[in-house]
Amino acid sequence: MIERLEVDSDVGVFVVGDIHGEYTQLMGKLKDIGFNFESDLLIAVGDLVDRGFENEKCINLLNERWFKSIRGNHEQFCIDGFQDSSIAFYHRMKNNGGAWFYNHQEDIQSAIVDKLNKLPVLLEIKYKNKKYGFIHADVPVQDWDLLKEMLMNGDILNERSIVDHCLWSRNIVNLDHVDIYGIDNVFLGHTVLENIKQVGNCTFLDTGGCFSSVDEKYRLSIIKI
Repeated sequence: MIERLEVDSDVGVFVVGDIHGEYTQLMGKLKDIGFNFESDLLIAVGDLVDRGFENEKCINLLNERWFKSIRGNHEQFCIDGFQDSSIAFYHRMKNNGGAWFYNHQEDIQSAIVDKLNKLPVLLEIKYKNKKYGFIHADVPVQDWDLLKEMLMNGDILNERSIVDHCLWSRNIVNLDHVDIYGIDNVFLGHTVLENIKQVGNCTFLDTGGCFSSVDEKYRLSIIKI
């Protein structure tokens, strides 16, 4: 559920919004910003897969030393859909973009699920004397340490699991301001926006890269911490 990292100050740390199978677009963006594959680190806020057409390549990014990701709701769709045909039915729908997963043989699906299951719901890194957090969709309680405790305990909040809130909710993105206690900044995705949005100490990065082919206002966003 939780992973913690300490990153050396001489490493360049970048954060990317929801990739959604857009491997070629991602690599083009990394080239444009001068990303150094030998010395930099790219952290994704989840949703590596679905909707785009290069999902397997995006999953293989998890093998790269320079890449790190948390779990998004679309990774959870694969995990749950593999076990539950009713969830698979919704995952396959065009708006969710999960048909690619079920086109694979069962042993390949299982291998993909094993890899996605290892992704943390919450990532915390210490970098240049600051503490940064990464969650896919929402921060359901405004105390970072309490959230970690609730995740470890598998707690329920408002009749939904705390994990479900972290992967699916959209509360903070609609606020004017928020302060998450105990963390310098939290990076999130999930909610498609025309521009990166800062809400207090939360940064929302999903600017709809997977929709860029149908509407040029959307693109994949990458920022440097």
